[in-house]
Amino acid sequence: MSQLPPNVSALLDAVPIHNQQVKSRRGPSGELILTVPMELRWFMRPPVSWLLPVRRERSVALDKLGEQVWSACDGEQTVEAIVEEFAAHHRLSFHESRLAVMQFLRDLTQRALIVTVVPRKESGSENADAGEEQE
Repeated sequence: MSQLPPNVSALLDAVPIHNQQVKSRRGPSGELILTVPMELRWFMRPPVSWLLPVRRERSVALDKLGEQVWSACDGEQTVEAIVEEFAAHHRLSFHESRLAVMQFLRDLTQRALIVTVVPRKESGSENADAGEEQE
């Protein structure tokens, strides 16, 4: 049986953290360029790599909005705090900001640039309350 994805409130409580292998630099136009090593698959290893050029890292250029969200992924702020800060800075509603920020965070996660840590719920207090009701 497969697990269901976490609900939106759990995702808002999550904390995005930079992948430690990501290197950043400024491009010729001043944009932030993030580079992450790629996992080498079987067809990217020798002898195939002797014959064909193989990229060993992937780069992504961020615009100013992306850079703002990237810098907020400091391992301390929750997704909700990042969304609220983005909404206030760009005069958006919380829901408009949530849509944009969460989509961008999903893209960063799929490209292995960040990791999102979802805190566990405290199940001990719920079980204690249920035990008191049964007595």
